[in-house]
Amino acid sequence: MNKDIDNINNTDESVEKALDIMESSSEINDEQLQEMLKDKEVLQACRDIMDSSLFLQQKGGIELPNVEMELERFKKKQHSTRMRSNLWKTTIGIAAMITVLFGSYYLINSLTTPALEPITVFTADTTPQHIVLQKDDGEKIVLDEPQSNNQVLPKTAIAKSEKKELDYRQVISTTTQTHVLTVPRGESFKVVLCDGTEVWLNANSNFVYPTAFIGNERIVTLEGEAYFKVAKDAKHPFIVKTKSVQTRVLGTEFNIRSYTPEDTHVVLINGKVEVSNTKGGSYTRLYPGEDAHLQSDGNFVLTEVDLDSYVYWKDGYFYFDNITLKDIMQNLGRWYNVNIEFRNKEAMTYKMHFISDRTKDLEHTISLLNRMKKVTVTLQGNTLTID
Repeated sequence: MNKDIDNINNTDESVEKALDIMESSSEINDEQLQEMLKDKEVLQACRDIMDSSLFLQQKGGIELPNVEMELERFKKKQHSTRMRSNLWKTTIGIAAMITVLFGSYYLINSLTTPALEPITVFTADTTPQHIVLQKDDGEKIVLDEPQSNNQVLPKTAIAKSEKKELDYRQVISTTTQTHVLTVPRGESFKVVLCDGTEVWLNANSNFVYPTAFIGNERIVTLEGEAYFKVAKDAKHPFIVKTKSVQTRVLGTEFNIRSYTPEDTHVVLINGKVEVSNTKGGSYTRLYPGEDAHLQSDGNFVLTEVDLDSYVYWKDGYFYFDNITLKDIMQNLGRWYNVNIEFRNKEAMTYKMHFISDRTKDLEHTISLLNRMKKVTVTLQGNTLTID
């Protein structure tokens, strides 16, 4: 009987030593580790524990281990006969071992399951960002830098650089030139066309327009986003063309966003407009407060929207009402010219209300987002990460 008790005690010591090695290896020095590993029973206990851990790994990443089965398996292999009479003496040691098995199970899963790659929804542009006016002859004028003697604005336009504005109302000519205005990320700009139409251009936009309107129609081309306040002229319809949409008006206020075909919206502020796709579709009439969203099949979906979201940006504010976090972050990426990555995929679909001053720096906007306590937004280098 004493011999059996000694065997049980030895087993307890072996399990305890094995657990010490595997549970607190960082606290054991090399000399202690070598001494422990000379004990064959300790080595066997370590092997048994690792065998059980590997068995758990093979069970898959989502199935919880069967503790009772593992306990029985260990009992049979390690001390099937010696443990029967005094099982209670080793229960504590085996329970500790099962705890290690649980830890090993989840540790192995975390090491063998590949981390989810972040989802990039916006990419920064590393090229220099300047407001540039290009003339017919190809000359490019940087409007947000002091003008050199050999690089002056065309006489047909009056620049108000402190307001970031070009005014063509004083143009009197029977001929016309075509100007291309490029507004980079992080900037906005206003153009007053020769007929008095006011155009506010949002960041990352290109606007093509004549210095004087000649003919029966007033035609301009947009890539990006702009707010239009069109001067009334019943005899000369005003037409805005984008890659996928054509908008026809006589005199009204509306906002067009067309950064991509999938993100093409025409929102009417007041008056009336008609929209059609550029593939020859029929015109669809909008009424104030309606948004026409172009679909992949060429048709429009009309919905009522909060007009503040389409007005405040030109006054220097981010304003989002019940908008997905993905859309919000894409707008922030476009304005601050930073990469946007989601590590929390579900957060992309969160709908949020958010307002912020666009003249403030990025850190200010990040602090407001984090204050909402729905996600964690961090800035590392030139990348915003959403967790």
